[in-house]
Amino acid sequence: MKRYEAHHLFQLREIAIGLTFIGGFIDAYTFVSRGRVLAAGQTGNIVFLSVDIAQRNLPSAFTKLMTMIFFIIGIFIVGYFRNLNHRSHYWRLPFLVAEFTACLVIGFLPKSVPNLYITPPLALVMAMQTVSFSKIEGNSYNNVFSTGNLKKSINSFSDYLFGSDHDVASLKTALIYIELVFGFAGGAIISALLQLVLGAKTIWIAAVFIIVVGGYYAFMLYQRDQVWDY
Repeated sequence: MKRYEAHHLFQLREIAIGLTFIGGFIDAYTFVSRGRVLAAGQTGNIVFLSVDIAQRNLPSAFTKLMTMIFFIIGIFIVGYFRNLNHRSHYWRLPFLVAEFTACLVIGFLPKSVPNLYITPPLALVMAMQTVSFSKIEGNSYNNVFSTGNLKKSINSFSDYLFGSDHDVASLKTALIYIELVFGFAGGAIISALLQLVLGAKTIWIAAVFIIVVGGYYAFMLYQRDQVWDY
């Protein structure tokens, strides 16, 4: 079967790994270049927020709070479109366009612009990305942080090792999730290295990756439409 003939194209393995790479890339960008805030990792932001409050670092705490609020808003926005009765099967693409636009615009902003105006918009689009692309080959996953993916990988590998039948499907699932973990880590590493050279403009590289992944997804949808119309 050709790739574009898959029933759920948004679940394609290469798309999931690409988006997870982008998730790690942007989280590393905001952590290194934008005030040690995570655009998507809200667990980390809760810890950082708590520390800021304890240390009475209120400006930094407010930035983290707004980042979390914008992440929540992004989830609500996708939830609205996901539940529309007459939505197009292209409905996920506008969220990637919004993410590309945010990365493009932020790259033009100087480092002097307060992080309050940087991390919340990125949190918004990161939430859109992870909610609209939430499955890989039928399995739920997260493409903007990796704790859940790592847990599912080890759980599946344990089922394969210690299960009475050594289910090969569990091994396959474990490998899928570990690929996601490495994809996230790879994005974070490359982002950190590029920031040594490009600084705050490194976010433009994320925009390039979004074009590649989004363009591939759009092309797959178009190819499938051509087959269906034929």
